[in-house]
Amino acid sequence: MKKMSVFAVLIGMCALAEDKIPAGAKEVEPHVYSFTDEQGTKWNIRQTPFGVTRWRDSDIPAPAMAPQPANVTVTDLGDSYRFVRNHPLGQNIWTKKKSELSEDEKSLLSIAARTEPEKK
Repeated sequence: MKKMSVFAVLIGMCALAEDKIPAGAKEVEPHVYSFTDEQGTKWNIRQTPFGVTRWRDSDIPAPAMAPQPANVTVTDLGDSYRFVRNHPLGQNIWTKKKSELSEDEKSLLSIAARTEPEKK
């Protein structure tokens, strides 16, 4: 009986899943395709071990959280930068010469520049 119920579930899953990717679908990343049908609806298609699934961009809900403000402030000290990152338990403060910035610090610098209020 147990084997029969497992077999029935597997057959049901295979019946619900599409069995192939439509012709003309473009691969956007591994195992994920983009396809526009005859009605003009854009579909995203993913190849899974159980078959092919598809969804529209409108099927995905918008993020519930608003974007969080940057928690890093950067101060230009001439030949170096002073970074201040706020944490729930305090602040992390460090200074780095401009010629010795790591890739992470360069990205923090660009984030701080985008979120910095306009000076008049």
